[in-house]
Amino acid sequence: MEERIKLTRDNTHIMDSYLIRGKEEMRSFLTAVREQCDPDMAVAVRSINSLICEWRSHNLFYYLHVFRSRTKDVDLERQQSWWRELFCRVVSFFYFW
Repeated sequence: MEERIKLTRDNTHIMDSYLIRGKEEMRSFLTAVREQCDPDMAVAVRSINSLICEWRSHNLFYYLHVFRSRTKDVDLERQQSWWRELFCRVVSFFYFW
């Protein structure tokens, strides 16, 4: 798992995140990362549901061939603006894996 993820205080970068498709698989992945990292890291601060919504929105765009070079990985930042959170929640609704 370590080779696919870069953790910092302000960001969690997951390389080739599109390979993990299902909501429960994402939840398991994020939970495992949280168990191994400092509680002040970005992945530990936001709610799991918020992180999954952002991840699912990236995956949706990837599978729709929208900005594939940018949406093949996901950056889960520590703080997300309210409008971006809303956007991700709406977009992730249309992701059916």
